Amino acid sequence: MQSGQRLVVGVLLSSVATGGLAVAQEAAQTVTLDTLSVEGVGRGPGVAGTEPGGARGAVSGYVATRSVVATKTDTPILETAQSISVIGRKQIEDANALTINQALRYTPGVTTEQRGGAGSTRLEQFLIRGFSAPVFLDGMALIAGRDANATVDPYRLERIDVIKGPASVLYGQSGPGGIVNLVSKVPRFVEHGEIFVQGGGFNEVRGGVDVGGPIRSEVPGLADQFAYRIVGFGWKGDGPVDTTKVERVLINPSVTWRPSADTALTIIGNYQRDPFSGFYGGFPAVGTVFPRNFGNGIVGRLPVNFYDGDRGIERSDRTQASIEYLFDHRVNENLAFHSAGRYLRTQGDYRSVYSAFSPLNGPFASGPLLPRAVIGNQVDAEAFTMDSNAVATFDTGPLAHTFLLGVDHRSFSTRTLGTPFPTAPSLNVLAPDYAMAIAFPAFTTASRVDAEQTGVYFQDQVKLDRLVLTLGGRYDVARQTGPTRSFNFAAGTSTLTRQDAPADAFTGRASLLYLFDSGVAPYVSYSQAFEPIVAGRVFDSAFGTVGRVPDPQSSDQYEAGIKYQPPGSDLLLTAAAFDIRQSNRTTADPARQGFVVQTGQVGVQGVEFEARANLSEGLTLVGGVSFLDARNVRDDGTTVNDLTGRPVALEGRSPVLVPDKTASLLATYRFLDGPMLGLEIGGGVRYLGASWGDAANTFKVPDSVLVDATASYDLKHLDPSLQGFSMQVNATNLLDQTYVSGCNGYTSCYYGLPRTVYATLRYRW
Repeated sequence: MQSGQRLVVGVLLSSVATGGLAVAQEAAQTVTLDTLSVEGVGRGPGVAGTEPGGARGAVSGYVATRSVVATKTDTPILETAQSISVIGRKQIEDANALTINQALRYTPGVTTEQRGGAGSTRLEQFLIRGFSAPVFLDGMALIAGRDANATVDPYRLERIDVIKGPASVLYGQSGPGGIVNLVSKVPRFVEHGEIFVQGGGFNEVRGGVDVGGPIRSEVPGLADQFAYRIVGFGWKGDGPVDTTKVERVLINPSVTWRPSADTALTIIGNYQRDPFSGFYGGFPAVGTVFPRNFGNGIVGRLPVNFYDGDRGIERSDRTQASIEYLFDHRVNENLAFHSAGRYLRTQGDYRSVYSAFSPLNGPFASGPLLPRAVIGNQVDAEAFTMDSNAVATFDTGPLAHTFLLGVDHRSFSTRTLGTPFPTAPSLNVLAPDYAMAIAFPAFTTASRVDAEQTGVYFQDQVKLDRLVLTLGGRYDVARQTGPTRSFNFAAGTSTLTRQDAPADAFTGRASLLYLFDSGVAPYVSYSQAFEPIVAGRVFDSAFGTVGRVPDPQSSDQYEAGIKYQPPGSDLLLTAAAFDIRQSNRTTADPARQGFVVQTGQVGVQGVEFEARANLSEGLTLVGGVSFLDARNVRDDGTTVNDLTGRPVALEGRSPVLVPDKTASLLATYRFLDGPMLGLEIGGGVRYLGASWGDAANTFKVPDSVLVDATASYDLKHLDPSLQGFSMQVNATNLLDQTYVSGCNGYTSCYYGLPRTVYATLRYRW
C-alpha cells in the first residue's frame, strides 16, 4: 500500500494452524506506513520447508538463509561446512535467465556455456571447480546424455541450489566438482497468479502462466487442505545462428494435500516438447580464436551467427514427460520423514552436419572450404528415481544430534540407434549452400544400456554449544549392463558386445565448524565422490585374457573456509580454499594393447569468494571471484601436439575449457520514492578468464568481459488502474562483445552469444 495511506492499527491474527490474516474494522487511531509487501503462506510453516524462507522455499531477494542441498536436513547455510550457492526466483527473473546455464552465470566456481552460448538452449552443461557436474531435480538425479537428456526450463523452478565439491555421501555417483539441485515450484496455500509475454532476442516470442492457490471445499475437515499450481510456458523463435530454430512448450501441474502442518504430499506432473533446440555446433580455432585466410583477399574470423550445417539434415527433436511425488511427515518434534520419487520418459531425435574433427580443420587451416561430417542418433530413455530418509533430533549429554538415515535408488534405461560419422560435402563459407541433399547414413549400432544404483547413507550433525561436527558415510552398489549390436552392411555381418560394469563404493564426509556470536563461522571439511567407469578393461591374470572392469574413479576434497552473516542481516559472505584430487583415471596400457591402466590423476586447487546481500529494501547484489589451478597431476598417456605432429606427455598439462579466473557482480536498485518511484535498474559484469584450448596446451582462448543490464517498471505508478502490471527490459552482452567461450581442440571452438535484448510485460495478482 502507498505511503500516506491510512491503515488500521487493529489487526486480528488467527491461529498458526489456519495461518489466516484478518483486518479489524477501521479504528479511530491510525498510523502512516511505507509500502508493505505481504507474502501469504496460508497454513503456516510446514514440515516440507517450502514456505518462503524455508530450506526448499522461495528466497528473499538474493539471500537464502537455509538449504537442504548439502545435508538433506533443514540447515542454516551459515552452519553448513561446505560451499553453497543458492539462486532464487528474483535473481533468475532479474537476469532473465532463459536456461539453467544462464541462471548460473553469476555463481563463482561455476563455468557455464563452455560449449558456447548458442548451445546453452539444448543442454545443461557446465563445470563446477573445473569438472563436469550432474543435475538433480528435487534431490533426485536427472538422466544425462546429449540427445534425450531431461532438460529443465527455469520458469518451472523456485530456486537452484549448488553444492561445490564432492557430494557422493548423500547423492551417490557424481563428479568431484559438485552438483546442481533444481527445486520445483510447488503449490502454495495462498491465491496467486502470473501471466507474462516476452519478445526480442532472435525474433523470439515467449510466454508463460503460473497460477495457483488453495482448493476450497464444503466438505467438513477438507477445507483448505488442498492447493494447486499450474505452470505453463511456450517459446518460439529463430536460433542464435542462421537457419536454426528454437521451440518449446511445457505444462507443469501440481497439487498438494496438507492435512496438517506436520504432513504434506505433493504430486507434480510435467510434459515438455522441444521440436527445435537451437544450435549445437562448433568451429575451428583458425577462423574464431585466430584469423583465417579465406582466400579472395579475405582474412578474418567467422561471424558469430555462422551456421556450418545443412537444412535437410539438421534436427533436434525432444519430448519428455514425468510424474513425481514429494512426501513429508513430522512424526513428533524429534522425528521427521521425507520421501520423493519420480518416473521420467524422454525421447530424442538428433541429426547434424558439423565441422569435422579433421586435420584439415587444424592449426594450419586456410581457404574457404570447411570440412564436415554427418551424424545422427535416436534415443529413448526411462528413469525411475527415489530417495527416502528419516531425520531424528536428540541429545546425549551436552551433545545435540541431528541424525539422518536414508536410502536412494536410481534406474536408468537407455535405448539408442546410432550412425557412424562419415564425411559430408565441405562447405564454402564465402558462399554457403545449406541444401546439398546430403544422404543421411544408416543406423549401424543399436544398444540398450541399463544403469542402476542403490545407496544407503547416514549423517550425524553434532552440536556442542557453538561447535558443529558433521560426520557422514554412504555405501553404493552400482551396475551398468546391456547389449550393443554393430552392423557392417557392406560385409553383411554384425557383432554383439555385452556390457557388465559393476561398481561398489564407500564414500564419506567429515567437517567441523564454529559459529561465533558475531556471525563469523570458520570451518574445515573433507568429502569424497565416486564415478563408475564403464569403458575399457584392466589386465588382471585372475580374469584371464579379458581383464577386469576398472575400479570407479574416486575423488576427494579438502576445504577450509569462513562464512559471515551478521545477526539479523540479509548479508552473507563466504570464502573458501580447496584442494581436489580425482584419481583412478584410465589411460592406455603401454605394455598391453587393448587394455587400460588406472594411474591418471587430476588436481584442482582454488580459492573462491562470494557475496550475497539485500543491502536495503531497494538494493540487492551478488558477486563472486574464483581462481583455479587445474592440471594433470599424473598421467601416463600422451596426446598429439597439432603444431608439430608429435606426441607429448599429458602429465603436467591443464585440461581444456577451464578458465583460470572468473569474476562477476550483479546488482539491482529499486527507487522507493520521488519521481523514479516504481523503477528498478540493474546491471552485471562477468569476467571469463583465459583457458587452454587443446590437450597439448599449445594455445589459449583469450579472456573476455561481458556487461548485462536490466530495467523494470511497476506500471501502477503510471496509472493506478494498471495495478499488477510491470514492464522489464534485459540486455545481455550489452556491448556486443565477440568472444570465444572455450575450445576443445583446434577443430572445436564455441562462440558466446552476441548482444540480445528482450522486453517483458508481466501481470501478477
